[in-house]
Amino acid sequence: MKKIFAILVILSTILFSATNDKEIFKVKTASGKELVFKGTDDGIITSPYEGKIVFIEFWGTWCGPCLLSIPHHVKLQEKYKNDLRIIAIETSPNVTNKELLEFKNNTSKAIDMSKVNWFLQNKASSPQAQAYLKTPVKELQDFIKSGKKINYDLVSSKEAGEFINYIAQRARWQGSIPFLIILDKKGRVADIIAGMPSEDRLIANIKRILKEEKNSNDKK
Repeated sequence: MKKIFAILVILSTILFSATNDKEIFKVKTASGKELVFKGTDDGIITSPYEGKIVFIEFWGTWCGPCLLSIPHHVKLQEKYKNDLRIIAIETSPNVTNKELLEFKNNTSKAIDMSKVNWFLQNKASSPQAQAYLKTPVKELQDFIKSGKKINYDLVSSKEAGEFINYIAQRARWQGSIPFLIILDKKGRVADIIAGMPSEDRLIANIKRILKEEKNSNDKK
């Protein structure tokens, strides 16, 4: 299993092409925080999150698997609050930061389960898919009942349109969502995941990055 994971990571990072173009993108989150993305040869430096593991997710409020990922992200942001920052960029052209802020402040009420049900009926109807998604669906239903809110950054495409185009070019991404880029604490691409990521894979990435950091510090 570890070998398979390592191969997936290597293949994913190869897809993120190197560049000599150190482009800088400034965006504001739905909460009004300014983020700065700076392209590097092997990844992206995200300010003010230098020294943190950064998840950059491209998603949509209408996207079933994106909604199913919310409880995982909230849980990971809580558990690894000292080491992890999650940024979710909504790719729909008509969604504004104001609308995302309302979604963030009223997450449990704003989540539309009909989007999830449509996904389950039309895109994930096989027995294998249904079995795989049974737990995420239950977790989303429990999340809605709990009244919890999203605890990470949301950004609209109106703010991040140029950055979205930049990622599409560098990662050879054709726009399907969810699409996740994981950056280590030095801003290097650690993994790229197309489609709904499993919580196990996300945790494995975090633990691997933290272990590599510890081993590096021990050698100093």
